[in-house]
Amino acid sequence: MKRLSVQSTVSVVAVLVLAIAGINLFRVINAEQPQDEPTVLKQDQKAISNEAFAYVFPASETSYIPFLDSSRKRPELTARSAIVYDTQSSRFLFAQDTKKRLPIASLTKILSAIVTIEKLNPEDIATVGKDSVRVDGLRRSLEAGEQMRIKNLMKMMLIESSNDAAYAIAAHAKTLGIDFLAEMNKKAEQIAMGESLFLDPAGLNDNGYSTTQDLVRLVVYALRYNEIWTLLQVKEIVLTSEDGAIVHSIENTNELLGTIPNISGGKTGYTDAALGSMILIVDIPGYRDKIVSIILGSKDRFGDTRKLVDWITDAYRWE
Repeated sequence: MKRLSVQSTVSVVAVLVLAIAGINLFRVINAEQPQDEPTVLKQDQKAISNEAFAYVFPASETSYIPFLDSSRKRPELTARSAIVYDTQSSRFLFAQDTKKRLPIASLTKILSAIVTIEKLNPEDIATVGKDSVRVDGLRRSLEAGEQMRIKNLMKMMLIESSNDAAYAIAAHAKTLGIDFLAEMNKKAEQIAMGESLFLDPAGLNDNGYSTTQDLVRLVVYALRYNEIWTLLQVKEIVLTSEDGAIVHSIENTNELLGTIPNISGGKTGYTDAALGSMILIVDIPGYRDKIVSIILGSKDRFGDTRKLVDWITDAYRWE
């Protein structure tokens, strides 16, 4: 066997030293980095969930709040997916299975409201067809042949979550040459809801789906329309058909209105397959900030949402 020259031996040792140094540097770098990426929503990329902890911005960031008290135990939920998003810092404060595709029931109507605002005239008068009556096979909230203004149909769709009203709006759009469902999916694509599919304007078809991450994008986009969230704060209202012959007394489906302080809007949803779903927006007084709570697949949508809001306000501080 040939002996290695001194030069060769030195070269081998140098390579080994560099390799060991590289491994140690890799370990140091990884030890200094958080396990999860920042949960900042940007226009050109999808939201990244933080499944274990709320991401804390490094010292170089300009915004440090809210701060998490990690000693506070995370709430146990019945929901299959849940998320809480802070609009000021653009990060998630709570995340649980946020990438899971699930039916979202009447949360769909937030997107329907956006398309209604952007594509239809609120003063237009729609004639309710028989195909827009008792569309869920259970509850009738409109009468065939009655005429309602689009703005009033939207009130019914959002406040009492009327399925008939959602279908009546879509049917009126069709008379104007507008494919309402196609516009819904186009808008979802425009706001980067890449894990979502909408199959009807009310959310009755449980083959449609979304994720809590995508729904954060939907809510953030919808916040530009104050009329949506103003309507979702209304507890009850009386509306009439254009001829005044039919009176609709409608009540909000959100049982948390008036029980949680500073609610600036919320939307409920339920089907037998989807179970309970809910969006709730709560203002943080004094900080021009809002938190957006979203749950899907819940056996107790109001209880789960209350747990989330209570935990956020207890575990985080804005001072």
